[in-house]
Amino acid sequence: MVRPRVCRFAKDYQYSNLLGLTAAAEFDEKVCNMPARRLSYPYVEPDAAHQTRLEIEVLADRYAHEWGYRSGKSLDEVCKTAGVDIEYSHRPNEIMLEIPLEERPVIWLPRTGRKRDDRFIIATALGHWAIHVGETRKAHPGCGIQALYEPDSNEALEEAKAFGMAFLMPTQAFIDSWCQGRSQAASIRFDVPTKIAYLRAKSLELGDTV
Repeated sequence: MVRPRVCRFAKDYQYSNLLGLTAAAEFDEKVCNMPARRLSYPYVEPDAAHQTRLEIEVLADRYAHEWGYRSGKSLDEVCKTAGVDIEYSHRPNEIMLEIPLEERPVIWLPRTGRKRDDRFIIATALGHWAIHVGETRKAHPGCGIQALYEPDSNEALEEAKAFGMAFLMPTQAFIDSWCQGRSQAASIRFDVPTKIAYLRAKSLELGDTV
């Protein structure tokens, strides 16, 4: 079930209190169309881990094995294994990954999204879950965590995207696919948007010829 969520102008806990907002239920779900912010405690965005591309590649490979992911496999079962739920929200959809203090994490997908786009969003959210959540919790005890589609700083998001690409498109398998048919072949094999296949090739420094 999609929960109503506090709008952008009430982004943080302190500002919500300043405006006299006492409960997320006061917001019209049809207007906000977003997950609820629990106003009893503040939320923070994930802290960047400052990891190298190689470190992220290794981490993505580790979690792919741990969560039982194989190239092209549905991510629903992967998320269940990772302990993360998937729900859907109408646009505007600001939160990608919501991690309350005492509830299961939720990945929020746009209700009208395309499958290939959704797969990359899920993999990116899992990147936040794998890379950032542990250290962010230590740095901000008593806070929930919300990874946004348009964060205040892009550093953590870029790390999560790098994880998502490495997770969905393992290095050697991607290179083999790229050699066979460039972005189109990679897009089909890994079930990702063509633009994401291009970005993966760029991250691996693959040119038009290999």
